[in-house]
Amino acid sequence: MHKDDDEARVSLAKDGRPAGGDGGGSGLDRADGERPLDAFVSGAAYAALGLLGGVFGLVGSFAQDWTVGSVPVAAIVLVALVFLIARLSGLGMGGRLGATVPAVTWGIVVFVMSMRRGEGDLVVPATTAGYLFIIGGMLAAVAGIMMVPPARPPGEWLLGKAARTRR
Repeated sequence: MHKDDDEARVSLAKDGRPAGGDGGGSGLDRADGERPLDAFVSGAAYAALGLLGGVFGLVGSFAQDWTVGSVPVAAIVLVALVFLIARLSGLGMGGRLGATVPAVTWGIVVFVMSMRRGEGDLVVPATTAGYLFIIGGMLAAVAGIMMVPPARPPGEWLLGKAARTRR
């Protein structure tokens, strides 16, 4: 047995990982325990959330102007749904990034749909319902993101491993 192999086994054993090659893990496991398939599934989930936010922004842009009398009911419902999408996707993904992805894609699509085209057409007009949908939706998205608990302890980005005292 080589001295370097023995030191590597002791180091792995201290970290709680199997020391031998027969520990059940493939050689593709990373130091943090995440396998390549896990990364692929996470990436696909974030892409699906981004697509959800974009489609919701597109459909909502066309539907936001429906009113009952002078009350923009559709815009109010859509703002509540933006909040729910951000909050629930963040809780489902286990962090604020999961909430941010659909909120940002929603905001980009709504911003593009509110821009005036060369012909003078636009989808989200400068009406009460349009302003409520854009501004209220942005505030609801931020509130939904901020209500999701962070995935890591506060300050870990600054202090590194020293901030990991709450586990």
